[in-house]
Amino acid sequence: MSIANELKAIWSEYDLDELASEGAKFLSRGSATDWGLPADLEPRVPPITLGGGIPDPVSLPRDELIQSMSRSIDVESDEPLRYGGGIGYEHLRDEMARRFNRERGSNVTADHFLLTNGSAGAIDLVCRAYLSPGDTVITERPTFSGSVRTFKGHQANVVTVPIDSEGMRTDLLEDRIQEVEKNGVRVKLIYTIATFHNPAGITMSEDRRNELLRIAAKHQILIVDDEAYSELRFPETSLPKDLSTMSECHGVISVGTFSKIIATGLRVGWIHGDPRVLDHVLRMRFDMGNSPLLHYMLADFMSSGELDSHIEEMRGLYRDKCRALANGLRTYCEPYITFKEPEGGFFMWVNLRDGLDPQSVQAAAVEEGLIAPAGYAFFPNQDEMDTQNIRLAYSWARLEDLEEASKRLGRACERVATGEFTLAS
Repeated sequence: MSIANELKAIWSEYDLDELASEGAKFLSRGSATDWGLPADLEPRVPPITLGGGIPDPVSLPRDELIQSMSRSIDVESDEPLRYGGGIGYEHLRDEMARRFNRERGSNVTADHFLLTNGSAGAIDLVCRAYLSPGDTVITERPTFSGSVRTFKGHQANVVTVPIDSEGMRTDLLEDRIQEVEKNGVRVKLIYTIATFHNPAGITMSEDRRNELLRIAAKHQILIVDDEAYSELRFPETSLPKDLSTMSECHGVISVGTFSKIIATGLRVGWIHGDPRVLDHVLRMRFDMGNSPLLHYMLADFMSSGELDSHIEEMRGLYRDKCRALANGLRTYCEPYITFKEPEGGFFMWVNLRDGLDPQSVQAAAVEEGLIAPAGYAFFPNQDEMDTQNIRLAYSWARLEDLEEASKRLGRACERVATGEFTLAS
């Protein structure tokens, strides 16, 4: 018997779950963006996808990035091509600090930034540094499902607070904290998407931001502000100060990414916070850092002014896409939906009227050739899935397809409302 056959005989009978970590046992299968799309339905026409928050493919600054990459690699030193360390390339962190100080009125340095594998990697590192099994994270309801999966992967309990048009209901936050703490459990983190919320598209008001900061400080809970979309305000939009600037990083950790403002394939993000926080994160980082070559390229892209120009173009493009989708929804879907038009970001949060079931509408939309997640996918806890929503992401689809997408959603709503379409059990 060969060694391979001998090993096969041993390992094929062994349950690998016995070796799995507690985190791997804790999580069920599924991706970070599992939308529960019906597997047995096929679109009747080539589909339009309003699913993920992905930048417009035509807008990707390919030539500019190639030029920045060429300048970065065409140097005598081997620094861009060797390990860069856990905190990331200093020149890129310097550029980020200058941009924050200029755009936000902050007063920070490179020491307030640590570079990560996207914002998802940033959140994972924060969890490694601050969560122990059994700790509690408070999130908004609804919220981004990928972050919830990360918290649960670290064996944290997830407790939620609802949102309204002004963001997290901070009037309910302290009661939720006290409910957790009376059972002897520690709330370690409050996770918020304060600006251009995913999935709801809203922005937290200044009053709510102040109240959130006060309550978190009172209970010694760190705030994690997911700023993945905060740069993508529409040209006419004015925003409240971000939480990290308001707090001067006291008790606030913000995470961000180049994925949404440039391209998701870059996989470069950051943690922004008190240098003491970054020290804790570095203690729990074991991956030798990210690609120095990408850091050098992005530093060049920023220092050349190309990033600022690109972001300005994207703000106008996504505003036009958002308006095109909103106009289409008003024309073709108004008897069945309501929505608030966002002022930035990638997402439209559509409320279904008259008791329309979102899973049925989602499934009917697939048949009509529209792919989009139902709202229940963004609720952390099954018993709180009291949603009548569909999330529409307008960023990746072509501008000229958004009116047709609205027509398809309207047809799906009509078929469900009239009983023509029934979701199979």
